[in-house]
Amino acid sequence: METQTETSALETGAAPGKRTLISALSPAMRWALLACLLLALAFGVTGIIAVFRYYGFLTVLIVSLLLAVASLIISVLLTLIFAAIKRLRWQTHLVIIASIFLCMATLFLLLYIMPLLISCVLAVYFTIMFATGRYRMLKKSGKILRYSLLGLSGILSVFILVLTLWPGLSLKPEDRPDKAVLALPYADKVQHEAIPVPDDPSMPGNYSYSVHYYATPGQKIDPYPGQNTIPAPTVDASELLEGWNFIRKSQLGYEPDALPLNAQVWMPEGTGPFPMAMIVHGNHESGDRSDGGYAYLCELLASRGIIAVAVDENFLNYSVLYDILMIAGLKNENSTRAFVLLEHLSLWHKWNTETSHPFYGKTDFDNIALIGHSRGGEAAVLAAAFAKLSYYPDNGIVAFDYPFRVKSVVAIAPIHQQYNPAGLEIYLEDVNYLVLHGGHDMDVSSFMGANMYSRVNVSEYGLKARVWMQHANHGQFNSAWGASDLPGISNLLSNRKLLMPMEEQQQVAKVFISAFLESTLNGKEEYNALLRDFTHGALWLPPDRYVTCYADSGAILLDSFDSGFDLAVSKSMLNTYFAEGFDTWTQTELPGKWDNSNRVLKLQWGNKEYTEKHGPRRPIFKVEFADGIVSAGDKLYVSLCSGNENIDGQAVSFQIRLTDSAGHISIMSVDDFGGVTDPIYVPIYKPLFLAVTGKREPVLQMICIDTERFDGQSGNIVSMEWLMDTVQTSKTGQVLYVDDICVKK
Repeated sequence: METQTETSALETGAAPGKRTLISALSPAMRWALLACLLLALAFGVTGIIAVFRYYGFLTVLIVSLLLAVASLIISVLLTLIFAAIKRLRWQTHLVIIASIFLCMATLFLLLYIMPLLISCVLAVYFTIMFATGRYRMLKKSGKILRYSLLGLSGILSVFILVLTLWPGLSLKPEDRPDKAVLALPYADKVQHEAIPVPDDPSMPGNYSYSVHYYATPGQKIDPYPGQNTIPAPTVDASELLEGWNFIRKSQLGYEPDALPLNAQVWMPEGTGPFPMAMIVHGNHESGDRSDGGYAYLCELLASRGIIAVAVDENFLNYSVLYDILMIAGLKNENSTRAFVLLEHLSLWHKWNTETSHPFYGKTDFDNIALIGHSRGGEAAVLAAAFAKLSYYPDNGIVAFDYPFRVKSVVAIAPIHQQYNPAGLEIYLEDVNYLVLHGGHDMDVSSFMGANMYSRVNVSEYGLKARVWMQHANHGQFNSAWGASDLPGISNLLSNRKLLMPMEEQQQVAKVFISAFLESTLNGKEEYNALLRDFTHGALWLPPDRYVTCYADSGAILLDSFDSGFDLAVSKSMLNTYFAEGFDTWTQTELPGKWDNSNRVLKLQWGNKEYTEKHGPRRPIFKVEFADGIVSAGDKLYVSLCSGNENIDGQAVSFQIRLTDSAGHISIMSVDDFGGVTDPIYVPIYKPLFLAVTGKREPVLQMICIDTERFDGQSGNIVSMEWLMDTVQTSKTGQVLYVDDICVKK
């Protein structure tokens, strides 16, 4: 007996008479643990690479430890717990799988790595199965399973490392034009207005400027180390913000009833008063400061005579530490971001009247703009809406009394409807609006700002414009964020090699934002030509495909197709509709890669099953205008795009037939005005099978139908018909989405 015990000890590698944790495990269990170690190592190395690029050395030590040890700890603990159990029912196995899934989901699901998550679940489950002796039921198959598990783990580990280290798909020359162009298929046929833009708005202006800082004194973490800061008060947001836990309090040193007001200021030299643009960042790791990432834009605006203020709201951002591994985050922080913005403006309004203050009389409060990025983009919209209210919509005990209004809003890759006041959608009136978005945005993957664009009414005052560019991402609008749109491992799965360089992406921001603010704040309306038709600034923009829309108070909005279920009459009651020969004619939400709530008109035809049932026909969509609304020589602006799902499918095209009050008929093709934009292919992820969102997104492009180009038209235009080109039938058919229809005299 002693000989057997000694031999057993020698076989297990333990000293005679002693039992270690490893020696107490069965050989099968050791194989399983080795497999888990390989997985943990793969996650660990990948985590180190991701976090080091994104955050820095100190955070690498913390987060890589979590990534590397997470699966191993869960595996070992559950293995030890169930090691003594000799018999398990199949129901118990289901409970074990569900428990492991929930544990691993906490760590990895938020990183969008579902395939890896499932792999970890299976690996841990097999570990428990071996540890509990269930594999003995398989007898001879046990060895095969052990080696299979080890081999699978090794292959998965190599796959993870290769996938994350591979730089991604290269940008082919045909995928990106050699100049800035419209994404329209027949952009060369677009007749551009011969209106000169005064100069390149991305170039520095004639003002010199100085940089200042202000901050609430006594903060545990100095927001601007080594800088002389102007003292600022705190703001009480305790009635808005929830979820401020003890970790956040201990690390930052304050609570929601005493949030700091911190900002960096670029002040033009001179007596003033100057317009002001206040810039706020979005959600990002709290310890990695975001507010300094817009210095490139602030410096430009200050040189052009606009005060630029980069606001610090990093304390409202997420943190793996503060939020206890992302389990206990802040609540209502979206509306709080807007509230803090308005409190900054209130502070400036107070300083503007204090003769002893260095900022006395510097700000022109008739010309205030808010610029927001990501969640900050929604915050800027909310702040513009809140400034007109007397009470906080979700709790009337919070009174608002702001003696100023926001004139212009710029939203950079904004989110949409993460907060709805009192559960209702936001509509803006008498506020200028500009939204920019990139097709390779891996965070806000859908063009959400287009939804807000459709809810901005400029019929009485102002303008609105939107710009979508194919190869821009989310983070490069902020120098501190860069090419990393997602946290951790998931960021390495994104196809960042297709991105335009950061300098080029920021050049796009400088051109459009500067032109927009020069027009709306400095009164230089000649820049509207660039916002309406970006080809006026094509030489200043990097080569890429652009999709744009524009509207101003000089145009009459005939319909935006959000009136509800009456398809025959427009919301404005200025035109009526008739359609025949379509498979579908309805109002619906424009589909996005992720989310969309912009209502549009949907026309669908050419469905094979429908055509076989009802016979071939030529679809016609007709708009009848109210008397005198549209005259010969007017310009009709229409936003439309194709919704065809098949990448290699036929392009949408149709004939435009105008009829005047004398009965004269003229016909041209929509291709003569640029055509219809197809959904643009955007492979966001390296392995396309891992994509959690669509690879293409229909983006509305505004085209100008100039009635002056139609022969023989005179007097009033009474109707416009679209005669759809007949196409070869297919499973889905052809789809056309239509949004705003405007007329400009």
